[in-house]
Amino acid sequence: MIHAMRLAAVLLLSLPIAAAAQYTGTASVTQGLATTTVTDLYSCTGGRVTNLGTIGATDATTWTVPAAVMFNDASVPFASDLHNVCAGAAYANAAAALAALDGSDIVTVDVDGEVITGFIFADNYFEMYVNGVAVGKDKVPFTPFNSSIVRFRVRRPFTIAMLLVDWEEHLGVGCEANGGKAYHAGDGGMVAVFKDAANTTVAITNSTWKAQTFYTAPIKDLTCPREEGMRRLSNACNTQDAADGSQYYALHWSRPATWREPTFDDADWPAATTYTNAEIGVDNKPAYTNFTNVFDDPSNDAQFIWSTNVILDNEVIVRYTVPTTTSVNDESMAPSPAMGDVTVYSLLGVAVYQGRWIDLASIPGLASGIYIVDEMRGGAHVITKRLIP
Repeated sequence: MIHAMRLAAVLLLSLPIAAAAQYTGTASVTQGLATTTVTDLYSCTGGRVTNLGTIGATDATTWTVPAAVMFNDASVPFASDLHNVCAGAAYANAAAALAALDGSDIVTVDVDGEVITGFIFADNYFEMYVNGVAVGKDKVPFTPFNSSIVRFRVRRPFTIAMLLVDWEEHLGVGCEANGGKAYHAGDGGMVAVFKDAANTTVAITNSTWKAQTFYTAPIKDLTCPREEGMRRLSNACNTQDAADGSQYYALHWSRPATWREPTFDDADWPAATTYTNAEIGVDNKPAYTNFTNVFDDPSNDAQFIWSTNVILDNEVIVRYTVPTTTSVNDESMAPSPAMGDVTVYSLLGVAVYQGRWIDLASIPGLASGIYIVDEMRGGAHVITKRLIP
């Protein structure tokens, strides 16, 4: 690891003069390895080292890498185990994992709500909030790969917000040892399925979720990343492994203070990018393959999601609002005027319009934001859509 004084010299002298001028985006830029501040956040036989570190940027900000997490904070409960060899939980199927729970794991968001069960496989770490309430975090920040169950009591509609972190062994440059190379840019990915008490699927991860990145590394050339509105793009950047990446760059963005809340406006965030099982590489991981009947249900097949770059983006926040009905056919499209009666709800569940379909922009006094539209036709529910006026 680079000595702290030498690293400071690199940051203060070399980067501002030679490299920072090449970067035109909105991120804070760091270069080189971070200083380790927390060692062995978690350990398990066969697992990778799970450390945290800090690093200074050219704009005088300081960043925690791979991310500031709540792993050691009891205010965020640990998720229950779907599959976790570190805890001796190697269930053959989801029914067996659920049978091991006694109900004390259920987090109350709304006392008069229904119980929702979430099944999550994350590479590597997640924290989940529902309407701003912490409902679960990953028990294994890095490896061995595990999967989780989160249960909570809530009224619909409700908003899920998740922090996703792809961990790293070389803190500050987004790399791990892999494939015979010391500096390998690992990948992320998260898949989730949410069911109600009747075992009806109420939400799955797909492109209707929002996803924003907050830490991208390694960056070898500061001219390769670009931004298009709120899209932070690094797909043109080199991801090739190396023997030494200790002088790579990284990009950091601050998380919005209210990102966990249902009232946070994520309308300008990019849609989540979806990835296949093969792209994520889960076909040899029992934490996933033991539960394909849940994650790969033919009628409601959940997809792996991440930001636009599953390799270089290491800290990502994803959000989704589950509507008032059980439909997961969220097409982000308006009903046609020929369709039936609709009710328009705010994300807080307040009905702001009822009647025949009109453009959202035509509803008097409607503020900008995201709305849930339920459509009824002939007295039967037809579809629920998530709309932006």
